[in-house]
Amino acid sequence: MLEQLIELRKCKKLTIQNMADVLGIAKSTYASYESGYRQPPTDALIKIADFFNISLDTLVNRDFASDIHLDKMHTKDCRLLIDDEKLTADELKEIIAFIKVKRGLP
Repeated sequence: MLEQLIELRKCKKLTIQNMADVLGIAKSTYASYESGYRQPPTDALIKIADFFNISLDTLVNRDFASDIHLDKMHTKDCRLLIDDEKLTADELKEIIAFIKVKRGLP
C-alpha cells in the first residue's frame, strides 16, 4: 500500500503537504503513512480512496478478479449503471438477450 499512496500522489502531482491538507492532518503524519512508520486509520484510508475516486480494495491492493454471471444476476442485488442510472431488470434481460443473439446462442 505504501507504493500505492506514493504513486497516486505523484500521479496527481501533489505534495505530501497537499495530501495532509486533504486529510486534515499534519504533514509529518501523512509522511509517516508513506514511509510505513505508521498505518493510516480506516477513516484516513476512506478519505484517500474517495479523494482519488478508487475503492478501498484498490487502495490496499486487494482487487479480486471474479466472474460475474449476468444471466444469474438480479438487479436488486447489484447496481449496474449506465450514464449514472441504474439498469432495470428488463434492461438487463435485453442486454443478455442481445449478447446471446450475437453469440448464436438460444
